[in-house]
Amino acid sequence: MLTLLGVVIIIALGAVGMGFWVSGPRYSGPITDHFDGREFRNLPDADGKPVEAKGFREVISWLFTRERTEPWPAYHNDPPAPAPAPRVGGDSVRVTFVNHSTVLLQFDGLNVLTDPVWYERVSPFQFAGPKRNRPPGIRFEDLPKIDLILLSHNHWDHLDIGTVEKIWARDQPRLVCPLGVKAFLEQKGYEKVTELDWRQAYMFDANTTIHCVPAQHFSGRGLFDRNASLWAGFVIDSKVAGKLYFVGDTGYGPFLKTTGEQFGPFRLALVPIGAFKPEWFMAPIHVSPEQAVQLHKDVRSEQSVAIHFGTFPLADDGEEEPVEQLQKALRQHQIDPAKFRVLRNGEGLTVD
Repeated sequence: MLTLLGVVIIIALGAVGMGFWVSGPRYSGPITDHFDGREFRNLPDADGKPVEAKGFREVISWLFTRERTEPWPAYHNDPPAPAPAPRVGGDSVRVTFVNHSTVLLQFDGLNVLTDPVWYERVSPFQFAGPKRNRPPGIRFEDLPKIDLILLSHNHWDHLDIGTVEKIWARDQPRLVCPLGVKAFLEQKGYEKVTELDWRQAYMFDANTTIHCVPAQHFSGRGLFDRNASLWAGFVIDSKVAGKLYFVGDTGYGPFLKTTGEQFGPFRLALVPIGAFKPEWFMAPIHVSPEQAVQLHKDVRSEQSVAIHFGTFPLADDGEEEPVEQLQKALRQHQIDPAKFRVLRNGEGLTVD
């Protein structure tokens, strides 16, 4: 018994140590409507009530009562799509869906990448944790030179530090992130990092301004940094290409309509649709496909493209369920499916 107890204690201490080791630094700054001096928080819901991601007790309850709609099929070894163009000029906007929340935006001679993830697993280790069910739609080697990376928050499936390292070594792009993520990136040796609070902006060049806008989510890479850094969406305001909206990772809330009123209509919006079941657990942090359609309407998007689905089995919805539910919701709202596209991995769309 003493031997068994010793083993349990060693495993527990090892888990705590690992949880500390992978945790990011904690942001320190003035108190705001979404930062209490120690942790970030979401904006209130439509009734003025606090919105929080579920805690440890609910996580355990979900893990022991999971009912996946249908098992995800075997790994899709899809061939990569052709390499994107090196640059896209004029007033054209080219969007290429790599998969999950990784999207290549090309406009006005710029190449912008959102939440780049090329590794096999989204966890601290490449031998455990959520594993991709299909390869990236574009080979890393076929990526054009990247000028700007937008990072919505520090979760492993959105900030894959191994991928960022490879892009940085090759292209040295500007990294734009929410408050608190800069310290983590600088610990890894990256320069040219700009961090923004909600409602702040950064002028990338004479034609392009990046606005950091609210999202409804949470943050953390380990056991000791929950909500220690901010989460966000980004509006790209281009004098040439118009306004583009990377919604990021979010639940549904009244802040979305506010964003639409302030910046819309949008020429293009990248809208998450997946990891929404069970809704009692996921609703504070992920929109459902039905809510994604409402989001599309709220922000006055002229062309939306679905993201955050079909790559990593992160929740209880089936692999195809987010797309099927999205198509159903579009019919119910009498919205032309061409206005809210679901692209194949590696597929590109020119927004005219």
